[in-house]
Amino acid sequence: MKSIVSAVRVLPQGMDYVILDAVELALKQLGGIESIIERKKTVLVKPNIAKPEPLDYTNPAVTWAIAKLFSEYGCRVLLGEDPAIPTSEKAAYSHYGMENIAKMAGAELVSLRHSEHVIKRVPEGGYFTEIPISKYAAEADLIISAATMKSANITTVTLGMKNMKGVISPKWKRKFHTEGLNQGIVDLNSVLPPVLTVLDCTFGRDMTKKVSYPVGLILAGLDTVATDAVCSSIMGFDAGEVEHLSLANKRGLGNIDLNKIEVVGLELEEFIKELKCFFTFSKPQNPFEIAKASNGKISIVQGNPCSICLNELGNSLAELKDRLNEFEKVTIFVGPNVHPEEYKDAGTKILIGSCLKKYEDDYLYVGGCPPTEDAWIAENCGSLKQVMEGLLDK
Repeated sequence: MKSIVSAVRVLPQGMDYVILDAVELALKQLGGIESIIERKKTVLVKPNIAKPEPLDYTNPAVTWAIAKLFSEYGCRVLLGEDPAIPTSEKAAYSHYGMENIAKMAGAELVSLRHSEHVIKRVPEGGYFTEIPISKYAAEADLIISAATMKSANITTVTLGMKNMKGVISPKWKRKFHTEGLNQGIVDLNSVLPPVLTVLDCTFGRDMTKKVSYPVGLILAGLDTVATDAVCSSIMGFDAGEVEHLSLANKRGLGNIDLNKIEVVGLELEEFIKELKCFFTFSKPQNPFEIAKASNGKISIVQGNPCSICLNELGNSLAELKDRLNEFEKVTIFVGPNVHPEEYKDAGTKILIGSCLKKYEDDYLYVGGCPPTEDAWIAENCGSLKQVMEGLLDK
């Protein structure tokens, strides 16, 4: 049986009620809300709030539309998120307008970061044995992953499946990154209640180039893996090469084969051809793959870093790809739980991120949280590229 993914074209900059109509049609093409959940059931709407910058997060109009439609249908709607690790929940909620969205949609605003977390056992075959998730997610009858279309250096894409990281604590987000991010994403999705994925593709964010493209689309599906696979193909990525989607498919969590997915409301191949006339998403820059290609010249030691820091590390190393073999041994440390003094044969040590500022007098240090160009200017320190080029110029 084919998985169904609903698609509706919409003006990227459309007003709230234009977005509302598009989301409503996307749900109707899946059979309507009544085919998804009964009235009086509890729904958790979980948008993606990465950091307080426009177009890096789910379009607030999409979040509002989802919450409003399910609230008016008769569900108890909860609205919550645990933003990216460096981000204050209070600041992110305020900037995003979470309180106003909840009020206008008839939803209840909840904190996923500060709520009680419930231990969920991972089914046999998982990488982790158990994962604690917010009680609001654990007790919901339906979770709606209101993700946005973004590329990512570590996971290629960050869509419906990866968006669910917001139901685990910052401690466990870091644990995923250190012990197995892609496996963790799959395990997490295997323990959740039923999930409806609604992807905000009004704009698509290219996290390598740090630009956003006007895509003009809403995608929705009850098979999150299939919905992410369709979105990945629109972005120009083969879902079979997106590790967490491939792993999820092998675990039986959903389809990634486009021949086994029915896209309703859109001629997928024609739409992809149309977009390619205007823009193409960049190939992700995975820092670990770049370091591996240096033949041992560059090593990375991580101690529970956040995904934003790793993403920036990938972008920085990509700028030095052509010069990697010129270096003597260099070890880059990232994340708050690394101990560079314990590594005796590490060559030149470079520490990345404000969480390692305590070592700035002992080793080469690149600050920022996350370590971006704006942060380097604010902290009056050099970029990773500048620091590494300085090693070559000696």
